Amino acid sequence: MNSIRGTSERLAHARPGHGGSWVGGLLHRVWRRYENSSIPLGLKWSLSIAALIVVTMGVLGFYLIQQQEAGYRSQVDRFSQVIVDQLVRVSGEPLMAGDTLGLQILLQRHSQSPLILGAALLDADGVVVAEAGVSPPGIADAGIHRRGVTSWDWDNGEYAAVSYVSPVVYQDVTAGYLTVSIDRSPLETDLQVTRRFLMVSSMLMILLGVLLASMLAHRLSRPIERLARAGEALGGVGPHGVVERRDEIGQVLETFQHLAEGARRKNEVEAAFSRYVSPQVAQQVLANETGVGLGGDCVAGSVLFCDIVGFTELSESRDPGEVAALLNDYFGYFALAAESCGGTVDKFIGDCIMIVFGAPNAQPYHELHATTCGMLIQELTRRFNKIRTARGQATVMLRVGISSGPMLAGNLGSVERMQYTVVGDTVNIAARLCALAEPGGVTLTAATLAGGHPGAAVHYRRLGPVQLRGRRESVELCAMDVDAVARDVNVDQFIDHLLASVGD
Repeated sequence: MNSIRGTSERLAHARPGHGGSWVGGLLHRVWRRYENSSIPLGLKWSLSIAALIVVTMGVLGFYLIQQQEAGYRSQVDRFSQVIVDQLVRVSGEPLMAGDTLGLQILLQRHSQSPLILGAALLDADGVVVAEAGVSPPGIADAGIHRRGVTSWDWDNGEYAAVSYVSPVVYQDVTAGYLTVSIDRSPLETDLQVTRRFLMVSSMLMILLGVLLASMLAHRLSRPIERLARAGEALGGVGPHGVVERRDEIGQVLETFQHLAEGARRKNEVEAAFSRYVSPQVAQQVLANETGVGLGGDCVAGSVLFCDIVGFTELSESRDPGEVAALLNDYFGYFALAAESCGGTVDKFIGDCIMIVFGAPNAQPYHELHATTCGMLIQELTRRFNKIRTARGQATVMLRVGISSGPMLAGNLGSVERMQYTVVGDTVNIAARLCALAEPGGVTLTAATLAGGHPGAAVHYRRLGPVQLRGRRESVELCAMDVDAVARDVNVDQFIDHLLASVGD
């Protein structure tokens, strides 16, 4: 039996907590459904703010009414206490002396006050000695023979009053008891007027608050609504994320997910695109807001061709994968040299690399940059050959040819497939000079040399006019002393830094 009672008590104590948890979970689910519903955001915010205002003003109004009622009751108690104290002080001696007439006159004089309905004096045994006005019901049980002042409310259908009972003490002897009945009707009327005023004021404040909340909510939600409408134009939102909300915020979140996915894919496309063309060309193509079309512009620039000596014989005796790895190793450093000198790798043609200076971005000193790049490529090759030799790998020798002058830079090909490149006599001359250059050497035109060069001028040997294949006019050529120029500019220190950065 005790075990059953203990189990019942535990269950009784557990239910309130469990019920509170269930109610809290229910309210949470209801709020989540409301928050994620398809109700327009402006209306949702209006309802939320209005509910907050209603609750706040309701609590505030209830508190004010309670405070007002407590204040009125406190006023009645203080007024009644003053009356009771006065009567107690003046009625003690007559009550002890049994002066009934004097007591009657005293009570009648005080009962003339509009708030005092009646008063009565009782002897120590509770027998009425004198009374005036209305007698309160239940006087026998109201507090006779108790210490201090007691009170009780009563309503007989004609009067609504509060009565007070206090012992009459004279010279430390309880001579009797005094009852005073105070009319509550005027105070209740004032309290009702005040309560009505507070309720009307609260309702007006609630209505005004709801109106302002609606205006504010719609004003705040308008930009989000416009953003949501604008996001609808994107369309095609994929399931890349779960959006629970179905209002404007949910639409905006869904739109931004779509935009974020588009930005991610755009970055991936740009990164992939930059691997197939130079970063400068990729940026120019992607930044072209008017679209990409065929054609180009005539620019002044320099073109560098770099070719591997004896590549056919080298390829014949090796596996294609080994040849490809060799080309990738060398071309990686050549592209790095081109980038460090401000050049753009236009294309890889088998064992040949074509680098352009002055396109797609103009360069005022493209001749100096091209000549420096040619010297750097040859020095990098020599340094890299030492590394490959130490590893027991095959090495190569290079020829470099450089030409400067006007050329057409733009998109060539067809509408379906095009390529950004440079064409013209300057490009053809550079290709011919690459074939004429000595292994490990750099051959350039006199026009390129005149535009600027690294190192001292004495390290460039004049070759005179040379008739190139396919051209009617001869070209003034020069040959660079690569080692001497490299010493002039202390290229070894730069190569050390370049190789260290690649190693990192």
